[in-house]
Amino acid sequence: MDERSRIKFNPITSEVEIEGTEDFVKNYFSKIQKLLSNAGQTAKAGRPVKAIGAARRTGKAALKLPGEKSGKRKSNFDTVLELIAENPEGINTADLKQRTGLSEQQIWGIIYRAEKVGKIKKVKRGVYVSA
Repeated sequence: MDERSRIKFNPITSEVEIEGTEDFVKNYFSKIQKLLSNAGQTAKAGRPVKAIGAARRTGKAALKLPGEKSGKRKSNFDTVLELIAENPEGINTADLKQRTGLSEQQIWGIIYRAEKVGKIKKVKRGVYVSA
């Protein structure tokens, strides 16, 4: 059976997964660590670079570091964080929805991710401030 290899990078948690043959993992493990350290990115404590044995599915993953964007347009995530930062007393989800034009589901997803990585904190139900 043909073995497949891949490298996955999660920019939010800085986790790297390398899957494939032992030779593939050995070859690319040090290269990925060197690339991340040169870019100022290090694996967080408790979030080590993972090396996984056999590949599970086919696919080529491009290694993209956090902050690398192809265009000048701000992401929805950045827009919501800016609005929250502009309101030191806090802003609720209804105001965020009105100002951004995003759906409630999009706002909740962004808030969940931002809380998880420590960018914002909840003051009271539905009201958020920058952390």
